[in-house]
Amino acid sequence: MKILKIAAKKKFLLLAMMAAVVTGALFTGSSSTEAKAKKVQYLGKYKLTAYCGCRKCSGGYGNKTATGRRAKQGRTIAVDKRKIKLGSKIKIKGKTYVAEDVGGGVKGKHIDVYFNSHKKVKKFGRKNNVKVYKIKK
Repeated sequence: MKILKIAAKKKFLLLAMMAAVVTGALFTGSSSTEAKAKKVQYLGKYKLTAYCGCRKCSGGYGNKTATGRRAKQGRTIAVDKRKIKLGSKIKIKGKTYVAEDVGGGVKGKHIDVYFNSHKKVKKFGRKNNVKVYKIKK
């Protein structure tokens, strides 16, 4: 009887080990959160401001960006291209943006977020010390 219990325990352990190997949970050493963390690069804390296509915000350029695309709310940001390369995907407060524009006042650790209206720009205001991440390809 004792021999049967030991054999059953060995079978159970063997099956558990096989399941762990198949799922990769035991031997990979990384969890899904660690894998996600490796897909982004922390760039530091930035100052955020906002702009729109009006003459006051864009200096007469309207909603045309430095990359030639039309600026779009929820996608377009203006960056200092010495800090962030144009075309880079940037994660700010859980949202993903694309660095598509530059601005005369955007220098160093400063990002300008595009909005459709000047009213939304005023509402956004200015935010300091916001964590910014670059999404790796």
